[in-house]
Amino acid sequence: MSAYLVSSDDYHKQRKRLNKRLNKLRHELNLITKDTKDYKNKEKTSAISAADYEKNDKYGLILLLTAERDNLYALEIKNVLEISNEKVASYKNLMISKIKRSLQSTQKLLSITATEKSDLKRIEIYIYAALVQGQLSIAKKQWALALNAFSIAKCALDFLYAQLEKKEKEGEGRTVGLSEEDNEEDEEAFNKILVNELLDTVVDPSLSLAVSQDDNVIGSTTDLKTISHKHCRDGKLPYLNGAIKIIEKIDPSFVSELFTSVELIRSVTWRDHEANLYNDEIAYRLMELTDDDKTNWRAFTDANQFDKLITGWTEVLEIHTSSSEKNQDDDDIEKVQDRAILLTYISYNLLFTRLKRDLLIVDQLSSTNDIENNRDIYRLFNGIISITQELKDLPGVYNDEDLFASLENLEKYFTAKKQIVLAESFSYNNKFGEALKIYSYIENEVLSVEDEFYKIQEFPYQVTNNEEFEDFKKELSKKLLQAHISAQFAYDSTSREKLYAIENINKYPLSELKDLVNLSKTPRIQPVLSKPVLFDVAFNYISYDLGRSSNTAGAANVASPSAVSPVTSSDQDDSSKKRGGFFGMFGRS
Repeated sequence: MSAYLVSSDDYHKQRKRLNKRLNKLRHELNLITKDTKDYKNKEKTSAISAADYEKNDKYGLILLLTAERDNLYALEIKNVLEISNEKVASYKNLMISKIKRSLQSTQKLLSITATEKSDLKRIEIYIYAALVQGQLSIAKKQWALALNAFSIAKCALDFLYAQLEKKEKEGEGRTVGLSEEDNEEDEEAFNKILVNELLDTVVDPSLSLAVSQDDNVIGSTTDLKTISHKHCRDGKLPYLNGAIKIIEKIDPSFVSELFTSVELIRSVTWRDHEANLYNDEIAYRLMELTDDDKTNWRAFTDANQFDKLITGWTEVLEIHTSSSEKNQDDDDIEKVQDRAILLTYISYNLLFTRLKRDLLIVDQLSSTNDIENNRDIYRLFNGIISITQELKDLPGVYNDEDLFASLENLEKYFTAKKQIVLAESFSYNNKFGEALKIYSYIENEVLSVEDEFYKIQEFPYQVTNNEEFEDFKKELSKKLLQAHISAQFAYDSTSREKLYAIENINKYPLSELKDLVNLSKTPRIQPVLSKPVLFDVAFNYISYDLGRSSNTAGAANVASPSAVSPVTSSDQDDSSKKRGGFFGMFGRS
């Protein structure tokens, strides 16, 4: 709606389109007055009665479109006044007169639909009447009437939105035709968008203006929901009280005054920073969430019990975020600062609530002593470490040195516990060396902190503390010693000496005897070659003449001396070299 109607020309074109539709509808219902002389007494629209509406509800549509046409005319004039200073007084009077005519048509519509059976349709008409009345009251600067009208409109719109959501949920289980179901879903989605747009662009800004201008409004809250519940029953506009009665009949919580019997807190403190609360609903919810006796979180033994707390903190965060978005143009620096502190306060507690729940899940899985759960525990610790990183990224945390250092060490602590899970898995699979490396790494990383590990006294929900860390160090020392012993024993039991029995005649690998001798079969003895290379070399130096030397002796004597060539010194040297043998250790004969 606001995206298409921006300029005065847009309102003018829309008014002309609506006027054409109105004329067609008048022809259809035979409400055309052809004789325009003395038109006021002859026109038929003002003569529409409740009986006509019961016969045909289009008579009600005639009055609604007439009111809307006059309202569009007033908005067109208002847009002209915002950009031009000419004829301001006359234009303003014309605008007020058009709003009055629109309100008269709306009041007429309320009177003829008094017997309407649909409560939601009646609520829609009351909402339109309240919006027109509020617009007229602001134009005439009647702030008390504007406050009452827009308070009724806000309560009724909130109620209508809740009913639309309820209807949507109920429709999910029905079986209807595909096209019919799609049409209903589209209509319901459009109605919800329209309600939100009316609240954001018309009702909330106008209600805030009325509150700021009305001197009779007493209270420190700026929560529009609380204000509307309080002032919807002012009774300054009796013809709109029917809306309160319909809502009260179906769901009184939408029109009952909030927190009347409860003394609400007006501020919260986070790390020596105090933030004032301007929203009564947030104040009430924070009181409920921070009351340990009511939540009784210390007695929680199941992780699912924390879901209610997490939902509560999440809803408070959504309310605060929505409120901050609506007031993001606030020029009050103190309020901006208060909202920033409150945002960190809510996010800080929400993250620690999630962290406490995950730690409880880890404890539940660890108590089963099932190594198969280590995979899930490892994954959970990854999520826990991510939460601690989100805590460090919150606004204001980095500037707090003690808190930031404590969160840094908290991340180290959970990282160490995650690595211990990994080391235990290695030990279970007899990989003691890897487990020992992990334990040694943890000792170097975590135990290097000389001062107190956490510089703040405690974390929310007693997540951990310095005493718990001291116990963790003692447990780590025991695990490290056990890892040393297991790794050493594993090394000794898998030593190389047991693989070669021949190297040491005094040691026998008892666990490996089955591989050396198979006593279930008849033994077979085979020769074993011992140093075959040296044996071959020695064999080459054995003499094999076998008596041939005695037969050749005579022939040698018969030979003439001249036949024997003289032996030179060089031949002697060569023969001596040949007789050198293998590495000079053996000689030939």
